[in-house]
Amino acid sequence: MTVEKMGEISTRLRATFALASVAFVVVLAVSPVRDFFQTWKRYEKDYVSYAQTRPDTKRLLADFHPGIDQIWLPEMRVLDRCTTCHQGISQASLSDASVPQPFRAHPAVPHDVKKWGCVICHRGQGPATETSEAHETTLAWEQPLLPIRFIQASCGVCHRADLPQTPKLNRGRQLLSELNCAGCHHLQDIEPAMLGPDLSNVGKKLTRQWIYKWLKEPHTIVDSSGNTVVDGYEMEEEPRMPQFRLTDQEIKALSAYLTTFKGQAIEPSKFDQSVVASLQKSADLADQGEVRFRQMFCTTCHSLAVTQGDETKLIGGDIGPELTKVGSKVNPDWLVAWLRDPQSYLPHALMPRYRWSDQDLYKVTQYINTRLTDPDLLSNVPPLEEPTPDEIRLGQRLFLEKGCASCHVIQGLTPQKDFGPDLAILGSKNVSQLEFGNSNIPRNLISYIQAKITNPLSVNPAARMPQYRLTPTDLDAITIALLSMNGGPVNSSLARLVVPRAQGAFHPAGAFGELYDRYKCAVCHRFNGEGGNLAPDLSFEGSRAQPQWITGFLKNPETLRPTLIFRMPQFNITDQEASVIADYLGMVTQSPAVKLSAIDQKQFTPQMAEIGKQLYEVKYQCNACHTIGSAGGYVGPNLSNAGNWLNAAWIEEWLRDPQVLVPGTIEPRRSLTDQEVQALTAYVLTLKKGQPTSTTAATTARGGEQ
Repeated sequence: MTVEKMGEISTRLRATFALASVAFVVVLAVSPVRDFFQTWKRYEKDYVSYAQTRPDTKRLLADFHPGIDQIWLPEMRVLDRCTTCHQGISQASLSDASVPQPFRAHPAVPHDVKKWGCVICHRGQGPATETSEAHETTLAWEQPLLPIRFIQASCGVCHRADLPQTPKLNRGRQLLSELNCAGCHHLQDIEPAMLGPDLSNVGKKLTRQWIYKWLKEPHTIVDSSGNTVVDGYEMEEEPRMPQFRLTDQEIKALSAYLTTFKGQAIEPSKFDQSVVASLQKSADLADQGEVRFRQMFCTTCHSLAVTQGDETKLIGGDIGPELTKVGSKVNPDWLVAWLRDPQSYLPHALMPRYRWSDQDLYKVTQYINTRLTDPDLLSNVPPLEEPTPDEIRLGQRLFLEKGCASCHVIQGLTPQKDFGPDLAILGSKNVSQLEFGNSNIPRNLISYIQAKITNPLSVNPAARMPQYRLTPTDLDAITIALLSMNGGPVNSSLARLVVPRAQGAFHPAGAFGELYDRYKCAVCHRFNGEGGNLAPDLSFEGSRAQPQWITGFLKNPETLRPTLIFRMPQFNITDQEASVIADYLGMVTQSPAVKLSAIDQKQFTPQMAEIGKQLYEVKYQCNACHTIGSAGGYVGPNLSNAGNWLNAAWIEEWLRDPQVLVPGTIEPRRSLTDQEVQALTAYVLTLKKGQPTSTTAATTARGGEQ
């Protein structure tokens, strides 16, 4: 090559250089072109076009700001760009279902969505600007959007107490407690409702045959063919005992091991022999026992199976176990000892201690032992001989391996701590942290949780977890509760956002405290936010009820709502006990909104009572919901004896605003004048059983003595 040609560029090289330049320009153009066609830009243009078709165009466009819209919550480590596409999220005029997504307004919630954004509740990838990246699981992001039916889980991340707006979350937490999941797993803010029975003396309570039957079929009622006649769980009355995967050999071994526990001696039944001799002469002794069983409203807590036609149903409560066949289950001596003092056998039992007379106790136990039985109950149980040492050793090993000691107490046996995995942070786990095994389920957290509950072996063939039979509704509820568990705040800024669960602070002392514990009042009633929901909240009972009425009611409970199935049992309370309870409630359980001393009953005249009667019957038609005598509705309480029952100051405040005294009550708030309030109060005070209205009105007018 000559010197002159050394500086020349060949045509081929020029062409290569030109093509490379064009390719470079194309590559550079990809980014702006791709940015120009971003999904969020199209949504913004569509939003502007849609807003221009609305009557409130100016206001909608005034709130519109083109470009990336983001909410930054540094204390929560959240960057949220969802409102870039969801432009109408806070526009009330766009809440109609006809508004297309993603422009429709968010339904009303307690939080301002413009301040809190979307990912706090809906999860997903907040910084993303592509729909697929924001909503779905990607290689870079493993937290997809939370399906709407599980959205209440996000409320539970901060709100550790139950909320009226989150019934599914509340139910899930309740189930985690009632099913005693905390016995094996560490769960965030979940405490067991009650452990399983103490088995230290189970060999004296039950036979080996019954234990075998129960371990094989822990259902409510199973027929001779093995079919479940009544599935207690679907009736919301399933025992907490789940279904374990046990072979016949393992069941025999466990039944052998459990029958060896007979440590606590049962005191012989100490009935007055003259009472027994007298009652044994009665041909209808079992019938008398059934009458007393029903008079004491045992079915308020316990259910019985009733067959009507071809259908068998459980009738009664679910606080205690179902009793249809209990006479074929328990030892008669144990039954008498249990009814006399349940806590001597099981200290944390919810069963109250009744003041039984020998006559009543003998009648009821005879009814249970002769009528609540099933001679065929144990017909399919194989012959079981005396337990062998090998069976007992195997049973002891299985008792520990299966985690039985996590729920049941046996004296001298220490349960294994953290028997199951820690679930306190399950809701924040990524898919890559989960073990799906060879299961054929979608790879996401929700599918994993539900498979783990319904079929533990599907995701882990070596799982020790038993199988639960849950309705789809309750399965979703438990899933929601577990999704809400994120392990707690990781810094002080997040800790300030957590609303803790209120700790029960009602622990009465003294004579009332002993009675409160003896009769298990908190199982049915609430006191200062703590207790059950089966019966009325007694937090303000001293402001509501007159002391003499409380005393009489405790001695002989009467129903205030005839349509209710559940009634307060008859505890055979003594006069002194009734007086202690009435005095305590009258002095302590007071509402700040009710001033008892501010009302002088002399101000209520017969003329006011007559006006009140007209208001009650004609203007406001209160008899549509309330009964007086034999006339009226059954929605509200019976007012036939309201003059002896309710305090005048309570009646007045109730008429002015029922929600102040009992939040959530169905009693409507009416715009009553002060004169109408006083007239209605005067009339209600005349409603006293056993007296004509006119006589009572005159008595009330003279000072209300009675």
